[in-house]
Amino acid sequence: MTAPNTHRTASEVLEAVLLHVTGALAVFGGLLLTAGAVLTVVSVTGRYLFSAPINGNVEIVELASAAAVSCFLPYCQMKRGHVIVDFFTSAAPDRVKSALDLVAALLFAFCAGLIAWRLSLGGSDMYRYNDQTMVLGIPTWISYAVMVPAFGLLSLACLATAWTSARRMLRPGPASGPSS
Repeated sequence: MTAPNTHRTASEVLEAVLLHVTGALAVFGGLLLTAGAVLTVVSVTGRYLFSAPINGNVEIVELASAAAVSCFLPYCQMKRGHVIVDFFTSAAPDRVKSALDLVAALLFAFCAGLIAWRLSLGGSDMYRYNDQTMVLGIPTWISYAVMVPAFGLLSLACLATAWTSARRMLRPGPASGPSS
C-alpha cells in the first residue's frame, strides 16, 4: 500500500498562507465593526435613557468602519466571493471563464495596489499635518495604518487568484463545453 501524496506545491502553500492571513485580517475587521455597532447601541441607549450620548461616537465608528471594510476585501478575494455577473458567460467553456477570471484578478490587483499606494500617501499627509477628528481629536492616520496593508494584501490575494485562474486555464483537458 502506498502513502498518499502529501507534497504541496509552493503556490498551494502560498495560497494556504494567504488564506490564513486574510482570514485573520477579516476577523480583525469583524471585531472593529462589532465594536462600532456596540458603541452605537450604547450611545443611542445613553441618549434615549439618560440624555447622555457618547460624544464623538460617530467619529470612532467612521474610522473603524473604513478600516473594517478594507480588512474584509482580501479574504473575500481569496474565497472568490466578490459579486460577478455571469449571465453571458454561464454557458462558456471553463477555459474562457478562467481567462476572464485571470484578466479580472489582474485588473483588480493593479487597482488594489494603486489604492494602497495612494492611501499610503494620504495617510502620510494626515500624519504629517496632524489631521484629527473634530470632537475627540483622534488622529485620522490611524485608519490609514490599517487600510494600507489591507489593500496591499488584497493586491497579493488578487495575484494569487490570478495565478490559480491561469493554471486552471492552461490545464490539459477539454477546451470547450460548459462547466459543470
